[in-house]
Order: sequence, then structure tokens, then C-alpha cells
Amino acid sequence: MGRLEDLQAFARVVDARGFSGAARLLGTTKSAVSKQVVRLEDQLGTRLLHRTTRSVSPTAEGRAVYDHALRLLDESLALETELAGRREEPRGVLRMSVSTAFGNLVFTALLAEFCARHPQLDVVLGLNDRYVDLAEEGFDVVLRLTAQPAEGLVARRLARIRFVLCASPAYLQAHGMPQSVADLAEHRCLRFGYLQSPDRWRFRHAALGEAEVQTRGRLHFESGLTANSSESLRVAALAGMGLAVLPTYAVGADLRAGRLQAVLPDWQPVGGLADADTLYAVYLPNRHLAPKVRALIDFMLEQLGDVPPWDRDGPA
Repeated sequence: MGRLEDLQAFARVVDARGFSGAARLLGTTKSAVSKQVVRLEDQLGTRLLHRTTRSVSPTAEGRAVYDHALRLLDESLALETELAGRREEPRGVLRMSVSTAFGNLVFTALLAEFCARHPQLDVVLGLNDRYVDLAEEGFDVVLRLTAQPAEGLVARRLARIRFVLCASPAYLQAHGMPQSVADLAEHRCLRFGYLQSPDRWRFRHAALGEAEVQTRGRLHFESGLTANSSESLRVAALAGMGLAVLPTYAVGADLRAGRLQAVLPDWQPVGGLADADTLYAVYLPNRHLAPKVRALIDFMLEQLGDVPPWDRDGPA
């Protein structure tokens, strides 16, 4: 897909929202940048930019090429840096954000090792259950659980997030084990109040397709900026208050220890909360990725591996 130099020029035009700004970033002329973009469009056989007298913006095809270009430029820089032996020691302040539940249950436990490896780096961690604007709030990187990262950002996939329907043994002994999705309508269900339709749960079966059920709630949590629903629902499920759909990073140890049991394990929760099925490291596009951000991403990939720790077999 295009020469790397042309992809870089196109990406800088999108970043700067114009050819003049891109030329300043690249240390070249406006006409040279324009020629590179036209050459890329000719090679790909599609229009990449909407051009007006005041600004430019990417077309739908241009947005896809832009995202691909950022990944290629990032990988190219990483290779250049490694081969040249010029990896800088991360230093300074790393400002980052992560959701409250994932931060409390997983990430904070990893910070000691990360900080020990990089003693010249100070980490400022924000736990936020809201959408964080990296540019406006000054964050270097955000660990975001989502199905689709926002446009205009670079997103590095770190791990898959699985969800499970579960309940305590005490609850199942008292109310019985559901045998079908339809049975859930007769059970006490612990639900996330901020979802558009918290009372409708959907599941997918590898052979049988999708099924939906109208649930009746035992507890109806309203998620706000200071409350964490995953942690609250986990505590309620452990107390035997009902069935809950929860991420395995929150309940993996409980499932292994028998404090919670998986319900309808052949039916995978989908939609609603379960749409947040991937953990990404998200940061602003930059030709030269800061060593401190790269260090965090490399560390997380090493720690999480192909199968994240919370989904591995082992002691609770």
C-alpha cells in the first residue's frame, strides 16, 4: 500500500488538517506534500481527501488508509530504533487513564513491576469510568476496553476481554441452575443501569445462533463517575443476590476457586456491557512514539501474553 514516505505525508495532512501544516511538520514544501498525496491516491485508485479552500478532511477510504498508515509508521519507527540500538530509557512523567474496575482488579497490581523496571519514570494513574479525551486532558495513553476505538487515535490491541454469566453456588442451590436462556426470565438478575436496555440480555451460541431474554432485576446499579459497576455486581453475585454478566478479569479467580459458577457456559454474552470485548492501549498519533508509551505497551503485551492471566488455568 503506497510508499512509506507518501503514507507519512498523507497522515501528516490529516493530522494538520491541511497541506501547509503538514509541510511544516515534515520540513518540506506544500507542493511536495500535495504531489505525494496525489501519487498515493493514483496508486490506490481512490480519493483520500475532501478538499475545500479552508481545510481538508479524510474520506471514508482515507480514514481507513490513515489508520493503516499510522500502524505502519509506528512499526517502522520501532524497527529503526531497535536496529540502531537507540532505545531511550523511559523517563519523566507518564500520565495514563484506565477504567476503575480494570485498574483496581488488574492493572494496579502490575504497576510495581513496571515502575521497578523503569526507575526514571513517574506514573500518574487516573481511574475513570468515563470517556477520556487524551488531547484536552493531557494523557499520554489510555487503556480502553471497547469494541471499536475512536477515530483519530492510534490503538494497539493488548488482549481479548471475555464475559461470563455467573452466580454463587448458594444462589444456584436456592433457585436452581438455568437450563436455557429463556429460564433467565424467572431468575434474579444483576444489571448495569447505564445501558440503554439493561433488562434485555443477549447471548450467542456457536451452533444455535443468538437468543435474547427479558430479565427481571434484583438490583439495578446506576453507573456513575465514582461507582464501579463490575466490582459492585461481583460483590452482589458473591453474596448470592442473583446472576450477573461480568468480565473474566473481574471474576476469573472466583470461578477457579468455586466462589462463583459459570451459568450456560455454551452461551456467550453479547451486546451491552459485553460489547467492550477488547483491551486497547490508545494514544494520539505521533510519528515519534514516546519511549515511555512504548515501554508501557511492550510491558502490557509481555504480561498479558496470548491468553491473559485471568483466563489461564491455575490457582485462584
